Formats: sequence, structure tokens, C-alpha cells
Amino acid sequence: MEMTPRTAAVLSLNSGIKNGRFVNLELDSAIKKYGFEDKDRTFYTRLLYGTVERKLTLDHIIAKLSTVKFEKIEPMVLCILETGLYQLFYMDKVPDSAACNETTELVKTMCPKSYAGFVNGVMRSAARQKDGFISAIEKIPGLEGVSIRYSIPLWLCRLWEDDYGCAEKIVKSLSERKPGITLRVNTLKTTAKELSLLLPKSIFPEVKSDNMVGIASCSVTELPEYDSGLFFVQDAASVMCSSLVSRENVKSERPVIIDTCACPGGKSFSAAINLGDNCEIHSFDLHANRLRLIESGAQRLGIKSIAVGERDGRKPDEALFGKADIVLCDVPCSGLGVIAKKPDIRYKKFEDIEKLPEVQYSILDKSASYVKEGGFIVYSTCTLRRAENDEVVEKFLEAHKEFSLEKTGIVGDKTGMYTFLPNNTGTDGFFVAKLIKN
Repeated sequence: MEMTPRTAAVLSLNSGIKNGRFVNLELDSAIKKYGFEDKDRTFYTRLLYGTVERKLTLDHIIAKLSTVKFEKIEPMVLCILETGLYQLFYMDKVPDSAACNETTELVKTMCPKSYAGFVNGVMRSAARQKDGFISAIEKIPGLEGVSIRYSIPLWLCRLWEDDYGCAEKIVKSLSERKPGITLRVNTLKTTAKELSLLLPKSIFPEVKSDNMVGIASCSVTELPEYDSGLFFVQDAASVMCSSLVSRENVKSERPVIIDTCACPGGKSFSAAINLGDNCEIHSFDLHANRLRLIESGAQRLGIKSIAVGERDGRKPDEALFGKADIVLCDVPCSGLGVIAKKPDIRYKKFEDIEKLPEVQYSILDKSASYVKEGGFIVYSTCTLRRAENDEVVEKFLEAHKEFSLEKTGIVGDKTGMYTFLPNNTGTDGFFVAKLIKN
């Protein structure tokens, strides 16, 4: 079987669904395995990511056209149809005839030939009715329409509507965000302006702030400036949360920072850079095998103030009780705010995330022991769900009267708790709260 970008996309899609593998890991593995040239790599990447992003919409169309009950369609056949319809509906440079013909030929080489007629029929019908389907989907009312149009599960649309009253705006913003990467500048070594001038013009570097540069999507680890330790990747919202760790917010000459759930290390790196590497940072994580990411990252960036350690955030280190100026609690979360970057997250089920607030509260509760008087906790998540954000903080404040909210200094924050709604901020969905020990 010839390994074309279309074939690879189908195999990767099927592997991701069957094995529960994250699409970004599958993509990186496949590109290395198949050694695609630039043009084929671009086609494969767009087809795989796009199909995952639009899966619910594509399945809606398949269910309408299929002569076989949707749940009875063979998994590999379904993957072939999904990638074929994605080309038909969302890849303008692929002619309808090519999408139909290539998809039908693909099923002949990857499945029993008896499926060829079925796939060909669905593809030809979709091509004839394309405009009608687009129009019909646009007219589906309410949150059901939002779910199908933007390929976001209905339960999640309802959750965002209940929590924030603007589900469609959130979904639309996440779905329409332009692909790109934010680089957190290592200001120990360079400035944002200097970095932007060093980077290739082909990735369109743009200075976003004193410590952020935006670029087009690319393989950042292949850039010479990466090996030189001039930056690391960190979303804008996360950079803003990390800005709470600053000289202005601490009194100690060499402050102690504890990062309770540190991997892969972005907030620890930002903290060290913000404090000129003149601090003591304890970067803990539950998974010992991931700590090397922090160690290698700190070495590449030239940071010397970070020490790593294996530790469950719910079981704090008693030797550090009352020692920390700042505690970072970037707790494990459902990740619903980063759907734009990780499209497979949208297909989580509610039962997968239901018990997360218990874990998050436990980590926050135990982390309070680290904080000295006048110190504070930065509680953050990369999700949009009040049960994991506001409600965890409110429960903590009720149990810990010695703590209170203090304004973060982030534009728009009026209470000490701030939710980065993508439709308002243009960032990933994020949450941060600043809890000071009185």
C-alpha cells in the first residue's frame, strides 16, 4: 500500500480513535515515520487536524447520507469517509472530483472492496448536495446548531452557556482562532525586539509585548534560536498569569517559589526569568519521568534557580511549610480552554472530568501550608468551567479565613479572580486567582 498523505491521515485518525492517542503525538510520530516532504507534510497535517476538529459536523453529514446505520459503519470506512468529506467541504484547493475519486480509491486499498460502492455513493451525494448541507447546518437552531456547526459536543455547549451565558461566542472564537504560536522571550538573554529580528521572516515574527513574540505555526525546535535558549513556547494567557511572579510582588531578596504541578515547566521558567534567576524555585510534579523536561528546559534557557522533585501536590513537603513567598498551583484540569490547539480534547465525556474539582481543591488546600505571611498562591487552570475554577477558589476561601483575594493586576480583573474568555481576550481559555495570606 502506497503511503500517501491521505493514507497516512486515515491511519492516524483511526489510531487516535482506537488507542486514545493525542492527535499531536500521532502527527509527530507519523511525520518522522513516513518522512514526507514539505508539501505532503502540510497536506497531511491539515487533513488530520482538520478532520479531528470537524468530526461531529462530518459525522452529521455522513448520518444524513448513509444507507447504513451510522453506528454500524466500520471504523476504518468511517475514517476514510470523514477525511474525504473534510476535503470536499473544507479544503477549497482540492477539486470535488479529486476528493470523491481519491476517497473511493482509498477504500479499495484499505478495506474490503465491497465498501467501495457505499463510499462512492456517499461522496457523490455529498458533492451534489454540498451547498444544501452548508445552508441546512447554518439554520439548525439553538445549542444543537452550535454543536453541529462548530463540532463541539452538546454537553459542553450547554455547560458554557450555563457558566458564562455566551456559549456560541466562546465556541466561535475557539474555532476561528488563527493558528500560530506564542514565544515567551528569555529576557535573561535577549529582548522581544531582538528575537523578532533574529527569527526567519517566513514565520512572520511579531512583537506582542516586552516578553512575547508571535509566530506562524512551525517546528520551533528546529529554529537555531530555540537551541540558543532565547525562548520557550507559552500561550499569552499563561504568560500573563506568570507575570504575578515579579519583584514588585515579593519582599524577599531571594524569594522562594513553589510550583506544585510544574511539568512541562513553563511557569517555573517564567518565574525564574521574571526574578532575574535570583530566587529559589522548587518545581514538583507527580510524574518523575516528566521532570527531565524541566531540567533540560532550564539548562537550555540558562536558568540555575530551579530544583525539581517528584511529589504529589496533595502530599506537600513539610520541610517547606511557611517558607514560600509564592506558590503556583497550575492544577490538572479538563483543558477545555485549549481546544483550539488540541482539537481532540473536545471529545472528552463529562464523566471524564466530573471529579477533577475534588483533586484541584485538595492540591490547593494542601498548598496553603507552604505560604508564609504576606505570601500568596496563584491558582490557575487552562479550562473554562466554573466548577474547576471559581467554585474551587470559593470553597478554599470558606475553609481558609487567613487567605483573601487580591487583584491580579491583569487588565479586566476587578476581584482577584479572572477568566480569560477567548471571545474577549483572543487567547486560550484560562483562569487565574491570586490568594494572599493575611
